[in-house]
Amino acid sequence: MSLHLFAIRRLRIALTLLFFGSTIAVIFPDITQARKELLTAEEKDLLHRAEQIHLETLALSSHGPLDAGGITKAVATRFERLGYRIVTDGSQPHEVTVKVKCEELKTWEGTGRYGGDADMVDAAVRLWKGPACQLTYRFGTRSGDWRHEVRTPFSNPQEAARQAGQADASFYAIAALTQQLQTDPFPYLLAADWGQSSRLIQALDESGATATQKQTVIGLLGQMLAVDAIHRLTALLKDSDPAVAQSAATALGTIGHEDCIPPLLALFKTGTPDQHRAAAAGLGRLAPLHPGSDIIPTLIAALPGEPITNQIILARALGKTTDRQVLGPLKTLHRSILKQARSDSSPELKELLATLGIALDGFDGVHTEE
Repeated sequence: MSLHLFAIRRLRIALTLLFFGSTIAVIFPDITQARKELLTAEEKDLLHRAEQIHLETLALSSHGPLDAGGITKAVATRFERLGYRIVTDGSQPHEVTVKVKCEELKTWEGTGRYGGDADMVDAAVRLWKGPACQLTYRFGTRSGDWRHEVRTPFSNPQEAARQAGQADASFYAIAALTQQLQTDPFPYLLAADWGQSSRLIQALDESGATATQKQTVIGLLGQMLAVDAIHRLTALLKDSDPAVAQSAATALGTIGHEDCIPPLLALFKTGTPDQHRAAAAGLGRLAPLHPGSDIIPTLIAALPGEPITNQIILARALGKTTDRQVLGPLKTLHRSILKQARSDSSPELKELLATLGIALDGFDGVHTEE
């Protein structure tokens, strides 16, 4: 076969594949958009205003249904702490129905209609066969995409009951699930799913809220880009718990609003070492979003005198910007670290060197010649 004919045949094959590819694209539009049903403006507004929740609970053992009164009380109490009103009679007015099905041994129901098992924290796990509660909701004539699974620390209720000196594994498993529901973050996750940031802000002042629960709420407010939470998160920057303060700084950086800059800059300049580090992380997220602010000059000025762990944070932040004024300071620090690395092979120094390399590569890679 001549080269000319071979080239023509290859061109025909390419055009055929292009034709079929275009046809498939028309028949089957972007499947990533089809993985989750989009809410209408009316549905979003309904969930945003939701206040009355119809609660349906079910407790199942390996031998049949059990009394779900304890589960109902635990779930209702958690929702009421966020200001929701609970109704157990479906004929009473309500905006949303939340269903809670708790089982001694989880029944696998297949994959969800949207997304995958890893789409959200504590989503249903296919391989989990132990005690579990499945939480879902519906509103109007449709079901929500949200699904949450609460599990016990143990997977074998019979063995766990035996070790605890309990004769009835079914009651022991349901009791353990009831206890998990008393601390699980499901009310916060639902409030975030419904766009109710005001309830989450109030939850930060909830009596008895643990540091872990506060961190969960703070993280959700950041993910929601809740501008109305900036004032409350700013106050938490000086929380006595460093983990809570760190979460608040990260959330402010995630929200990305320009009003988040002044409190983080102030904390970076005057805070304790822990607060200083937390502020650096938050400013690192804000720096690429606000190139004309005081963030970049402040970070550049602080870079040479920072501990290595902080230099890593600052170098990572400066590398995400497009401001070429950071090149000089980053290259200077890179040369200094290269010399230091000849006699120091600590993990921190290696991480800093790698971070500086990535940061400089983001511009033009000129450091590789060094």
